[in-house]
Amino acid sequence: MPNLGCLLGTAYQTLSGRLAHTLARERLGITVPEYLILRALFTRDGMQQCEIGEMIGKDKGSICRGVKSLESKGFVRTVAVSHKCLRVYLSAKGMDIKPAVMKIAADKHSALVSLLTENELAALESALKKIIFN
Repeated sequence: MPNLGCLLGTAYQTLSGRLAHTLARERLGITVPEYLILRALFTRDGMQQCEIGEMIGKDKGSICRGVKSLESKGFVRTVAVSHKCLRVYLSAKGMDIKPAVMKIAADKHSALVSLLTENELAALESALKKIIFN
């Protein structure tokens, strides 16, 4: 029997590596974790860090580091809600790269979907949801 955990991990690492290569080639000045945070903010600006983490499936520490890095690069700004909670907003610079980031997202999605038939895609989505939610 194949080691499904290893296959899932390898698939994730492969896709992340391809995304990192594309981000470097496009010279946007962001990493894969930062890309994921920006994608979340493009969906709903002004989220709290914990909300971003829930949306993209990353832990609090990863989100905190990513937000600090994005803030230092000028892509986001933060506003304290309390002594423990920050809201994260896109800056003008963050909004400026939205078209490029969304094009990368669409291209990567198309490339991934093109590898699978409709039935395979539906089965993969169903299987991944079972793993995540059960």
